[in-house]
Amino acid sequence: MRWTLRHVWLVTLLQVGLGAVSAAEAACPPGAEPLRPGDDVAARARAAQAGTAFCLAAGEYRMQAVRPKRGQQFFGEPGAVLNGSRWLTRFRREAGFWVAGGQTQQGVRQAGEECLPDRPRCSHPEAVFVDDRPLTAVAKRSELRRGTFYFDYAADEIVVFDDPTGRKVEASVSPYAFLGGVADVVIDGLTIEKYSSPIQAGAVGSNIASRGWVVRDNDIRLNYGLGVTVGTESRVVGNRIRDNGEMGIGCVGDDILIEGNEISGNGLFAGLDPFWEGGGGKCALTRRLVVRGNHTHHNNAYGFWTDIDNIDTLYEGNRVEWNANGGLSHEISYAAVIRDNTFKGNGRAFDIWLWGGAIQIQNSQDVEVTGNTIEVIGGGNAITLIQQDRGDGAYGPYDTVDNHVHGNRIVLRGKAGGASGAIADHAPGVLRKGRNRFDDNVYVVTDASEDRFAWVDGFYDFKTYRKKSGQDGGSRLVVRP
Repeated sequence: MRWTLRHVWLVTLLQVGLGAVSAAEAACPPGAEPLRPGDDVAARARAAQAGTAFCLAAGEYRMQAVRPKRGQQFFGEPGAVLNGSRWLTRFRREAGFWVAGGQTQQGVRQAGEECLPDRPRCSHPEAVFVDDRPLTAVAKRSELRRGTFYFDYAADEIVVFDDPTGRKVEASVSPYAFLGGVADVVIDGLTIEKYSSPIQAGAVGSNIASRGWVVRDNDIRLNYGLGVTVGTESRVVGNRIRDNGEMGIGCVGDDILIEGNEISGNGLFAGLDPFWEGGGGKCALTRRLVVRGNHTHHNNAYGFWTDIDNIDTLYEGNRVEWNANGGLSHEISYAAVIRDNTFKGNGRAFDIWLWGGAIQIQNSQDVEVTGNTIEVIGGGNAITLIQQDRGDGAYGPYDTVDNHVHGNRIVLRGKAGGASGAIADHAPGVLRKGRNRFDDNVYVVTDASEDRFAWVDGFYDFKTYRKKSGQDGGSRLVVRP
């Protein structure tokens, strides 16, 4: 076997298990160029050869915006932090507020973003943090209240309501930690936080979905737009991706793996409308995407969302809990397998009609949904097939046809415990005759007379639903008050 840097590093990891070397030494492969707090990471990367490995020692590296060369690798010892913000330490008292001058940063604003009504500055990527908690941006100085800030771009000033004395106050400045554009970059073992990544751009990758990136075992948090953006043949594995302003992960391309991550609390502080974009992650235009073994929870929008011409997608073995708009959504897309996942408490913020599904198949076809366990609690819906007027895509019409839902266990609890089935507000005949099949499922309800089952144009009790639809003939209804 030809030994590579990676093989040597794996041997080192085995030695850690035997106590031969320290955990800090094992964080980086042998021969990696050392970096320490105060070093210019971007300059060192620029001066180094393609394929160079770097080892970032524990400590904080502020406002580093790195443009890697092909194959460069960035490993962090425990406690290595890339922080895209600057400290705000000098404030003056003015008209009842606290003002920090000299703030010339102003990031890229995306056109077409949709903000929540009370968050009109959602497209401005500059953020302010007090003791690691993001403040809410307001559009006028007169709107300042506790927990808010106003960025006066004309005066280059940040104005806060709360007294900053004795507190850690930071303002995000750098737009990315690592810019996409070259292939085969490795980001491993770092904390990456507080970057002013614009809407639809990641602190890792920015807005370039690059090929063959490995993003592994990082803590990626509190960045304004996305945490991570990757492309074809990339791997996002074993990370904590949490509390990013717009969304956790974005991807475009073929053969992407997203596995073993904790994806939580994303889509809240930036103030975007989650129906436009947000939540745990969203991928478009993918082939053979695999989303496996992740724990995605408490995101504002969907736990994960494949939207626009995704084909041959696999969602497998994920734990999907307490996401506001729903669990997994496969929208205007094609063939997929959604199997052996567990769901709890999803969709409580969006459970009108048949929206807010733990598994939501929207104008998509050739999807197999099997082996999933779903618990709907006090809101949200279960497995939902939705047919609307969405036109045509790369592989044919966006019609809800040829989907097979079988072998799932669905628990619908409480009077507001939701529904399961298929419904249409456009071309109901397409859905009715579309060869969609429900069978061999187990449904647990509190009352057999409740209308918890949808078919094309209405909601019915289980007996009426089976008669009208011809579906779920081999399924069981269990009544458990």
